[in-house]
Amino acid sequence: MLNQICVYDPRCNRPLSISLPILPIMVSNGLSVHVGKRHPGCVKYINDLKMILTSPDYIGHNAKEPDSVEYVKVMDKNVLVAVKLDTRKRYLYVASIYDISSAKLQKRLASGRFVKFR
Repeated sequence: MLNQICVYDPRCNRPLSISLPILPIMVSNGLSVHVGKRHPGCVKYINDLKMILTSPDYIGHNAKEPDSVEYVKVMDKNVLVAVKLDTRKRYLYVASIYDISSAKLQKRLASGRFVKFR
């Protein structure tokens, strides 16, 4: 089952040179299972998803995932939320949540993969 958490903010498109459509961002019930297995230290951030997606500190784009956007919020860790476009292009969905090191965050900012949001 999918639940809408927010709507994609089109202001992310221009600084990242992407063109994702304004669609709802959905979360599946399976997200907590995935995060629990793959990134157990980040389960606690699932309750913060709406805040992370609506007020990120940084946004980014993975060139290997053309229909995607990454949101980073600096909390007790640097929390990255990966969002992808559904293949049928009817909605965006949270694919994963994980933490990234400060060094990796700085490297991605320096390379232009991440930009400060607002």
